[in-house]
Order: sequence, then structure tokens, then C-alpha cells
Amino acid sequence: MYEAFISGYRLADVSHGKPYHVYCIEVLESKTGARYLVEKRYSEFSALHRKLKKDNSDIAPFPPKRVRNSQPKVLEQRRVALELYIQKMLSLLATKQQVLNFLGIESQEAAFHQRIHKATDHSTHNHPNTLGHHPVLTFHCDPYVLADSTSSLSDVVTNGVLLGIYKS
Repeated sequence: MYEAFISGYRLADVSHGKPYHVYCIEVLESKTGARYLVEKRYSEFSALHRKLKKDNSDIAPFPPKRVRNSQPKVLEQRRVALELYIQKMLSLLATKQQVLNFLGIESQEAAFHQRIHKATDHSTHNHPNTLGHHPVLTFHCDPYVLADSTSSLSDVVTNGVLLGIYKS
């Protein structure tokens, strides 16, 4: 079983032409635990919808194209609608394989190798409009508890706190 989430969107860097937004899709395969990260444009989703509509009668509603489609509010509404759309299409047996092909993922039944966009390196995307997981910074020891005693600078913060507590 596959689960799909659109975690955010970003403005694609293009060397020529007009910049465009891509939606960052995360697909989880529950059988193997595989995780895929794929980026697609709205126009690619629209092409998938036209293809699915031609081949099938029972498909989910598709979010319409709007004027001012680069506004954050519009992009977020479209992200939510596209996420619902892709989840619905993955849940239907008639459209599941076409959606997996669209995402560049081969199902277990189709093949066990040549997986595209498999995210085993846990690479991160910068999505300015979403909350995400960030790397944790750790220290071997607490730099404030074991301060550098060789430093000629006094610990202004610690001295200030101690002064505030004991001199009041």
C-alpha cells in the first residue's frame, strides 16, 4: 500500500524561461518502508488528470487553474487539493498503477529494481511554507556547563543571572 503526501512547494530554479512552482510529493510504501521524494509541476498533474479522465470514469475532482497562481494562499489551497487528489487516485485500483508511473515509482508487482527517486539518503528539501524535520545539532559535552576556563573573557550571561538572583 502506498501513502502520498504533498509536503510543500518551492519555486524551481530555471536557467531560462519563466520560473515555476513545483510540489514536493512524499510517497511511503508500507510493505517495504521505502520513501520516495518526487517534485511535479501543476501542469504535470493536469496532464495526468486528463489521461486518467480519458481512461476512467470514476476519478476525483481536480483543482482548477487560477489567475494569480503564485500567491502563497493559492499555492497552499492547491497543495491541499492536489494531495487529496493524488491520495484518492492511489486508492482506486483502476488508477493506482498510472499514478505510480506518473510519480516514477514501480509497484512491487511490476518490478523489484530500478526504483526512481528513492529517498534512502534522507535528503532534505527546503520548503519555506511547511514545517519539516531539521537536523539536530549535538555537542559531545554541554558548552555552558563546562565553559572554557582558559578564556580571558568572563561569562556575561552567567554573571548577570547570578547577580540577578543573589543581589535582589
